[in-house]
Amino acid sequence: METLVIFIPCVLYNEIPGLLYGVTQQTEERVKSYFILGKYHKYKAPTNTRCKIIGYYCKENLPMKSLSTHKEDWIVIGLKNSEFFLHKLSCNRDNKQCQTVCIIYDQKTFIDSQFLLHDSEFDGLAYKDQFKALAKILNSNDCLYEYKSSLLLRNTFTQMIITVLLFVANCLLRCVDLLNILLKYTTLGLHLQLFLKSVAWVLQSCIGQRKLSVKVGNYIIASIVDICSGILLLYWLMAITSSPSQLLLDTGEVVVRTLRELLQWVMGIPAGLKLNYAFNNMLGRFFLYHINLWWTFLVVSKPLLEITFHIFLYLGRLGLTFQASILADLLALVSFHIYCIYVYAARLYNLQVSGLVALWRLFLGRKYNPLRGRVDSCKYSPDQLFVGTLAFTILLFLLPTTFMYYIVFTSLRLVVVGLGGLLTRVRYVLQCLPLYISALWLLQSTSISSTVHITVRQNEAESPLTLSVKPVASSWWKTVQHCMPEPVQPPPTVEWYNMVKNLISGNLIYPV
Repeated sequence: METLVIFIPCVLYNEIPGLLYGVTQQTEERVKSYFILGKYHKYKAPTNTRCKIIGYYCKENLPMKSLSTHKEDWIVIGLKNSEFFLHKLSCNRDNKQCQTVCIIYDQKTFIDSQFLLHDSEFDGLAYKDQFKALAKILNSNDCLYEYKSSLLLRNTFTQMIITVLLFVANCLLRCVDLLNILLKYTTLGLHLQLFLKSVAWVLQSCIGQRKLSVKVGNYIIASIVDICSGILLLYWLMAITSSPSQLLLDTGEVVVRTLRELLQWVMGIPAGLKLNYAFNNMLGRFFLYHINLWWTFLVVSKPLLEITFHIFLYLGRLGLTFQASILADLLALVSFHIYCIYVYAARLYNLQVSGLVALWRLFLGRKYNPLRGRVDSCKYSPDQLFVGTLAFTILLFLLPTTFMYYIVFTSLRLVVVGLGGLLTRVRYVLQCLPLYISALWLLQSTSISSTVHITVRQNEAESPLTLSVKPVASSWWKTVQHCMPEPVQPPPTVEWYNMVKNLISGNLIYPV
């Protein structure tokens, strides 16, 4: 049995009798839909080529001209006791063999909603393709232009200002792209590039849609909160410290002093462990040299740091996200010597562990075959076994000393990586702060509706099934997910298994 679905706008309650225009289409294999968009007016004729005259609307008295013979796709709708009823339906099929469903909808709520076209929200919902088709038709109909665009953004002067701002943003973005070979190594440079892309996205959205979408509005509110909070925090920091560059040097001095004391402790008898004295002394002096070298660099470059810090202060007025980016770069600058020592310790530990594993296979008479990607049996000569036994013994007795340095500086590396990952996620949360969308969700605004609520209005045996549909909002979390700004990508998830595997094998831990 074929189903005929008729969508009736509730604006017809206040209309006088007249012709109806809309769209007719086969939405599914055995479902034909009639989308009535409104009453036809000559001075307000639809420019959409898909729209056509598909019926007549009347009150209780049915005029004779509405009963003119039509071969197919002609609907006559009446209104009695504030309820729509179907006078006549002409199509190229036998009406008695068809199931007819009338759905009453509100045009404005469907047009206001910006999330009704998300596929995931309609999963498991009856007539989901019809609702998606209705939303697309309403958003493409030029006769409903006044519903879909903002009066302010339709203003020519406003569009001109937005176009100029978009041109400036694109020029700045191109300049930043030219310097990307240097800026890509700094968190601040990458965040500045993302900020300019977001500004260009906001301006392009305003020009293209002629209105302020929910996504753009939420990003603008989040940016305003970000900038205001950043300015307040910056003034507070300036009030408690007179020289920010000196504060950086003092912090670096504390870090260097702490590392020196830590190395002196490891070079002694840490936790009562008896390490290899010569190897321990060599590693300790080698790492102390790097720490002293990095501290000398910070002291010598103090004038340059002061100039750089003043530039950072001006950029910090752009918001907390910029300050978090600056803090991430300063963290990398202060802890650069920790990273270098960690790389040395990790590579040395990985080399020893790999050597011990390979030599252990030698004792078992086996060898790793890289061509086949497996371990095969192998015969070794006495000389090879002697050298392997000697090397295995040396590496095994040196491993505790290397492992102690690896544990200490890997722990420091994990702290630095954790702080960097925390700052990355703080920036993401500040850029996507759902203040505006949460207010709309609490107020049950129609602009955030992403699914529909259907109620039965009439279900009699001799008349078509009449339903009333109303767009409603989904859960708060799903609504927030719909409002994520497009240029801002979420930070990658932490792969804990790979991280633990790298820690055990001595591979490097990268920022998360």
